[in-house]
Amino acid sequence: MSQKSGDLEVLVKKTNNIALQAISRELSLEELIRQEEEEKNRQEEERLRKQIEAERNKKNCVLKAITEKKRENEYSMKTLEAQQRINTIKKEAAAQVMKQRNKLKALLGKIRQQSLLRRSHLKQELMDVRSSIANELGKAYKKGDLNKCVDAMKNETTKNNYCTSIYVDDFGLLNYCKKSDDFCNICCNSEFGDMHQIEKEECILKICPKKVAEEIEKDGRWIWQQPINTKN
Repeated sequence: MSQKSGDLEVLVKKTNNIALQAISRELSLEELIRQEEEEKNRQEEERLRKQIEAERNKKNCVLKAITEKKRENEYSMKTLEAQQRINTIKKEAAAQVMKQRNKLKALLGKIRQQSLLRRSHLKQELMDVRSSIANELGKAYKKGDLNKCVDAMKNETTKNNYCTSIYVDDFGLLNYCKKSDDFCNICCNSEFGDMHQIEKEECILKICPKKVAEEIEKDGRWIWQQPINTKN
């Protein structure tokens, strides 16, 4: 009888060790899955392959654990007391594993949410850069009409309307355009982009009443003299 009791104690200790090993394997698996989830943000396809492999390994571990449990349970069935103690250990181990899995699930959800937010910001930044490029190209290649400047210079109302139409999204430039005494130059620069420098210079030369070109510097910029009368 003493020998049997000793065997049962050994069996319980073995079962306890097996449960602890199962918890350890689950914790190790948690770390592996966490690393795989982070890797997903960099290489999605590789993450999926690793996850599949990890799940296969997990399945093998679970099947192995089940097999071991069955072998141990064949001995534990000798007494009700031993069975109850083994069940208690298993329940505690399962609860611990489930607790860790819930923590992992929450962690993965947080990682996914943060990654989604970062990608959203990066996509928005990409769109902003593309939009900026498109705007710069549009400005550079713009070939407008000097007659718009002539019409805008008729009076203060037409001038303000023109400024509002070209600087609707920039209050600072809008205010400068309306108050500047060099509106003609502003208008010509607005109507003709840098890729149409000749047309821009012709616009300034033909219609600007206060300035006239003296020479062209190497970079194509005008140097101005004092105002002249264009009524003649």
